[in-house]
Amino acid sequence: MKTQQVAPARVAGACLLASTGGLLHGLCFPPWAVWGLALAAPAVVVWAARARGPGCAAASGWLAGTVAASLAVTPWMMAATLDYFRQGPLGALVFASLVGQVFHALPMVAFALGVWRFAAHARAAVRILATAGLWILLELLRSRLGTGAPWDLLGHAFFAQPLWIQVADLGGVPLLSGLCVVVAAALAELPSAPRVATLIGVLTLVAWLGYGAMRLAAERDDAEPLRVALVQGAVPNAWRADPARAPDALAAFASATRETLASRPALVVWPENAVSFLLEPNEALRGAAAALLRPSGALLLTGGPRFAQLEPGRVAFFNSAFLLDGEGAVRATYDKRRLVPFAEYAPLPRVPALGWRFDAPGDYTPGTHPTVFPAPAPFGVLICFEAIYPDLARDLVRGGAEFLVNISNDAWFGTSAGLEQHFAITVFRAVEFRRALARATNTGVTAVIGPSGRQLAAFPREQRGAWTVAVPRRQDETVYARFGDGPLALLAMSAVVAGLLGGVPARRARYRGGRGDACPRVC
Repeated sequence: MKTQQVAPARVAGACLLASTGGLLHGLCFPPWAVWGLALAAPAVVVWAARARGPGCAAASGWLAGTVAASLAVTPWMMAATLDYFRQGPLGALVFASLVGQVFHALPMVAFALGVWRFAAHARAAVRILATAGLWILLELLRSRLGTGAPWDLLGHAFFAQPLWIQVADLGGVPLLSGLCVVVAAALAELPSAPRVATLIGVLTLVAWLGYGAMRLAAERDDAEPLRVALVQGAVPNAWRADPARAPDALAAFASATRETLASRPALVVWPENAVSFLLEPNEALRGAAAALLRPSGALLLTGGPRFAQLEPGRVAFFNSAFLLDGEGAVRATYDKRRLVPFAEYAPLPRVPALGWRFDAPGDYTPGTHPTVFPAPAPFGVLICFEAIYPDLARDLVRGGAEFLVNISNDAWFGTSAGLEQHFAITVFRAVEFRRALARATNTGVTAVIGPSGRQLAAFPREQRGAWTVAVPRRQDETVYARFGDGPLALLAMSAVVAGLLGGVPARRARYRGGRGDACPRVC
């Protein structure tokens, strides 16, 4: 009778722990941005995963991932789906929830199962490192499998803390996430192995923050600055889909640009699809842009659609960036390489139950070449959510880009946390490659991030305007630029293998209160 009463209590306790872990995880990110919770949330999930058997561990992981996604991702995803795809509330909720399940809940299930298995290992140090290694591998896999979704990785919680994010130049955001989990896993081990857990946790924090302080003191955000004007048009999304309003949109960006040309910028940046018409064959509109630029001598980078004749009767369209000069000539173009699924291409053309066609909004072809624009100084462009993928930025930096430009239209997020989260992720591209990142958007967040990760400038949202900023230029390569994710993936895999090989199932008896208990009782 006693056993029948205890088991449900342990399950209920594990569910409470898992929900708490998911809550803390979700609160790490904007709009709440309680970044310190990133050091504690995984510890709570570890305790929940060890409370019972593998089924309970999987359920705990699913619950934690679902709660976290429901807080951090589902609201803005639903808002974007309502606005962009014109779906009703039910269809938007279903789609947003499905995204959360695939990219957040399922990886957390795998993490919880791994934690449950590592608990059989006799050494606390191995359990800690294997737990962190598994988290790193899951983030790397989540960033690459299928379309890839490196959104709200654990390390992204630190975007506004320059001291903590300097290690990204060694191993990217997954390294930062892994260090978080080392500290959290050490916290989870305190009840059973206080000395080992304290030693590992303290050494990790000392090395982490020591490196951060050293790099932050050495980094300069004023090297060879280039004057760049960032233009925020605040143009309604409805105008972009209406050819009749194209001149109005162009006039809005032009009027904002005129206000800043007196500051003599070398480069003027308009956001993604600021020009919603085919720019190259439209001589009149190219001429209008040229007339705007000619007195100042500046170059204009603008986003817009591009087409190419592939063969007779077949045309490909691209989401592109164009560099124009004062004569109206297109000096160079870049075609977006990583397209947004369901918005720019259709991985699934129809969802019958929702009556939803995904191929209606756009049918673009991905670009193939990481263009480095040659003037006024070598720079690379990331269009919209391309900025969440470090490999795309790495291609540009290794190709000679001295700074990065991110052009985007985040107006589809509305006023939701999606704008802030998107901006938060772009901060890490600057630190990983020690390249300033200038960001021009339609409604915000328009800003400049220095190579140190410090925010050098930020401008009001939902407001039309243009601001000239000094963007530093760099030519050196970081460890992460040279080697990418490979070394970190090998280290993480080694830690996971060590955690899997060292345990025997019989050792699990100790988690019912015996010697070496690695998690607190939940009943």
